[in-house]
Amino acid sequence: MTALVHQSAALFSPLRGVGRVGSQCEYTDGGWEARLYLGFTEIVGGKDDGHSQLIGFEFDFRRLTDLFTQVDQFLWNVGASSSGTNSSFVTLVGTIDDNQVCLKIYSRPPVEAGPAFHRRVDGTLNAIG
Repeated sequence: MTALVHQSAALFSPLRGVGRVGSQCEYTDGGWEARLYLGFTEIVGGKDDGHSQLIGFEFDFRRLTDLFTQVDQFLWNVGASSSGTNSSFVTLVGTIDDNQVCLKIYSRPPVEAGPAFHRRVDGTLNAIG
C-alpha cells in the first residue's frame, strides 16, 4: 500500500507554486482504502493571518490506472453545500496483484487535516511536519 500511495502522490501536478500530498489509509472489510489530497497553505502574519489557501492541481488518472492490475470502478463524486463550498473526489476500485484496493483522490483536504505549509508575510514558505 505504501508503494501505491507514493506512486499516486507523484501524479499530482500543482497548477502554481508547490504542493504537498497528504494521505489517509485504512484496511476495511472491502480491502485497503487510501485517500489522497493536496494539503493547504496557511498564511502566517499580516491581514490574512490564519487564512487557508487551497492549491489547484491536475492529476494524471491515465497513469494512475496503469498502477492497477484491474480497474472495476472509476467514479467521479461531486458534493455541494449551501455555504457555497464544493468538493469532489474520484474513486478507483480494483485490484493490485491479488489485493482489493479503493483509492480516492480528493479536490481539497479533509477538514481535520492541518496545513502542509506556512507562508509568512515576507513570502517565506515553510513545510509543516
